[in-house]
Amino acid sequence: MIGRGDSRARIQLRQIGVIMLVACAVTPIFNVLTNAPTLREAVQGVVDGVLVTALVGGYLQLVRDGVLRSWFRRRRFVVDLAISSVTVVALFLVGRGVGQVVTTLDPARFVESLAEPHLLYYALPYFVLLAVAMIFALQMNRMIGANVLRYFLAGRYHRPTAEERIFLFLDLEGSTSLAERLGSARYFELLRRFVDDLTDAIVASRGEIYQYAGDEVVVTWPLADGVRAASCVRCFFWGRDAVAREAARYTRDFGTVPRFRGGLHGGTVTAGELGDLRRQIVFVGDILNTAARLEEYAKRAGLDLVVSDSLLRRLELPPGVLARRCGELELRGKEAPVAAYSLSG
Repeated sequence: MIGRGDSRARIQLRQIGVIMLVACAVTPIFNVLTNAPTLREAVQGVVDGVLVTALVGGYLQLVRDGVLRSWFRRRRFVVDLAISSVTVVALFLVGRGVGQVVTTLDPARFVESLAEPHLLYYALPYFVLLAVAMIFALQMNRMIGANVLRYFLAGRYHRPTAEERIFLFLDLEGSTSLAERLGSARYFELLRRFVDDLTDAIVASRGEIYQYAGDEVVVTWPLADGVRAASCVRCFFWGRDAVAREAARYTRDFGTVPRFRGGLHGGTVTAGELGDLRRQIVFVGDILNTAARLEEYAKRAGLDLVVSDSLLRRLELPPGVLARRCGELELRGKEAPVAAYSLSG
């Protein structure tokens, strides 16, 4: 088993840290401009920034997207937005009240702060708008992809752009027979749990989910990120380990433990925004076709992961992962054979 740390937790804590720094810079200015131009108000802003960020950020990252993540996933978008908005506003009031107690050493300031004109006319409306906008952005980011919203806002792919990327095609083994045996509703639950269990591996390897296509998941990396420490390879085996750790739960709920195969290839693709009624970022090029055909070969040959020779030569395989030459493969839709290796570990 290839080890990995809890990358999701590290990323969440880093995000909270960044938000806290921004809050500690903005809140003192807000207090000085809307309340009184004094050092005390500036210091109060720093204290409030730390406490409110710790409470709100802790809730969003460690509770909503942490221990209660599965529960919130089963809620509708509007319900999630409403619950989280009310919760973060309540935490804002608590954090601000505690901040008043900390700076004055007077416990009575907690209750008194809830009726202050500055809170009612300035701080609370500002924070409510900010909180709803932030939660909405987090929800949209989750719905369309971890980096896709940022790509759209930055206009990165507004014009077609050539770039080097790695693509990993993952396909659930025996999906047709599983769907027939479980029925569509239970099969969907298995598929959703399976994809959720792959998430930490994708996050840990700094990958992006490009698309879901039925029982297939396509993960992508900028070439430099995917090659670094063989992250694209580690992603596959970390995902396999994650599913294996949940074997008892899969067996109990579905009578089987899902297995998956993978195809891995990299090179130059063209990326751009496509569509009008529904706009999305699309990658096109022979690289994707080759990766998909390598995954098909892995399925036919009963192999775990098949990687192209051209990509493998760029990688330093992790300890415990072995490469075995598959030869020159005649792949569907490819005129020239593709040299490939199977990886196991």
